[in-house]
Amino acid sequence: MTSRPSLPRRSSGSSAALTVASLAGATLASLGLAALAFAEAPASDLTFTRGGITVDWRAGTVSASGGAAADLRMPSVDLARPGAERRARAGALAKLRIALGTLLPTGTGRALDPDRIDRALGRARATDLQYQSNGGAVVRMEVGFADWLEDPAAPVTALAVHEAHLGATPAAVIGGQAISIGAATYRVGAAPADAHAHAAHLDHSGRLVVEGGAELAAKLARGPALIYVQKVLR
Repeated sequence: MTSRPSLPRRSSGSSAALTVASLAGATLASLGLAALAFAEAPASDLTFTRGGITVDWRAGTVSASGGAAADLRMPSVDLARPGAERRARAGALAKLRIALGTLLPTGTGRALDPDRIDRALGRARATDLQYQSNGGAVVRMEVGFADWLEDPAAPVTALAVHEAHLGATPAAVIGGQAISIGAATYRVGAAPADAHAHAAHLDHSGRLVVEGGAELAAKLARGPALIYVQKVLR
């Protein structure tokens, strides 16, 4: 089978080592533990994996694996692999839909809206593909926080705050205007001077308060922000 240079491959090992639990085997109750872990994780580590789903707050990504066994009715392993890969991708995307819709803390008290979820999933990419020796497949799929924006390449605005909760679209107030930031990634520590970060603080309801006008508010509402935080609140 022709290799795909855009996807890293690994040599297949034992079937047991490569098999990923199917979406049907994962319950929302068990995946709910992931949401708790994402919200209460230590400030020293901004990457968390629970229930087969990984959130990387530094990179601004959510990823999940899907696995599919070979269709034994196919006449050969090579002919079985494309179907297994399609099913594995579908399983990974279904997990990502759950993660984006119910598990990922947004920082607003509301889940991502369906349009943003669909937009992000439409831009999902495979970061790893493994074929099993019997024709099965395991695929790792990833979406970025910016993938749910209308313009995922919009310029990044840096903010600096002493303490904050982790949220993918945190609530903010800029110049008296209440917004939710388009997509937020995080660094723990002080902002470097060349970041030109806008100073922010939390109000009594946990919103980021930033000095600025309508132009900054519109930019943050539509685009991504890089938030430097000294202390991550649990």
